[in-house]
Amino acid sequence: MLTSHRRRFAGSRTLTTSLALAASVVLTAAPVAGAQSTTQADGTIALGSLGSSVGTPVSASGSLGSLSTPAYADYVALGDSYAALGDNTTPAGGPEGCGQSLANYPNQLDANHAVGELTDATCGGAQTEDILVDTQYPEAPPQIEALDADTDLVTLSIGGNDVGFGTIVGCITAHLQPAGPDQPIDCREELGGVVAQDIADIFGEGGAVDEVYAAIESASPDATVVAAQYLPLMPASDEDGCLFTTLIGADNLEWAREVTEAINDAVDEAAERNGHISVLPSSDTDRSGCAPVDERWVVFADGSANNTAAFHPTALGQQAMADAIAAAI
Repeated sequence: MLTSHRRRFAGSRTLTTSLALAASVVLTAAPVAGAQSTTQADGTIALGSLGSSVGTPVSASGSLGSLSTPAYADYVALGDSYAALGDNTTPAGGPEGCGQSLANYPNQLDANHAVGELTDATCGGAQTEDILVDTQYPEAPPQIEALDADTDLVTLSIGGNDVGFGTIVGCITAHLQPAGPDQPIDCREELGGVVAQDIADIFGEGGAVDEVYAAIESASPDATVVAAQYLPLMPASDEDGCLFTTLIGADNLEWAREVTEAINDAVDEAAERNGHISVLPSSDTDRSGCAPVDERWVVFADGSANNTAAFHPTALGQQAMADAIAAAI
């Protein structure tokens, strides 16, 4: 959640149109330079290399898919745009403004034979308050209302907007926007302390994410709960960089990596503290916004190549997350 003393570069719920347009003008992707390793928090699920394939690293049907009846008959997906969005040419309906896609990981996981009926309560821009008590769209009730005593599987992607995802992206790309500064801002100096405190407050013991877990436990005490970490936007290796990572500057690139790792560590710690697990797919091939179009799990810019909102997962990235969840359950 943004605090009053923080400079506001972009809204925490959605990125501005000018930011997306500016990014789309300057971005190109460089070929993958080599293999990478991905640092993971304890409890994450590592998937094998996909190489140049666009197929799934682990079948979403998996061993669970061999069951004659679903192991999880009542599945509810909660969360923000990293859970809601995917290929924007395949809208899933849902509340207007939430941007749900049939290519998001809840819908791809729902194709698993082990998973029964899906209730997709995810919504782009969601914060913890949108799960618990409030909603940013009149047509979208608090997400927790989708749960009941029969719910036996819950996936959760939340917290990124509470700690200012849009503001972080807005800072590192501020000089790429019309009327922005001439040079990159030192975003570690500008935002680092506030973001670190927000992560501690939102994901720490007794924080908003713990409140979400408590609400899930109250509504669906027998449910298996899996938290999804956030797919990294930046390449793990400088060798896999591209024009975008050059333009934002080495210091902002490194800070963005550190913030992503800190958020994902916090996601994992909160899940474990509440008796659950978190997952994060990984690959020894670059899957960042710098990767070739047909290998990206995330994108930097809007555009028709991946049909994906700027700074969000592609359909392939959502498929990787669905596979990681399937492997975990």
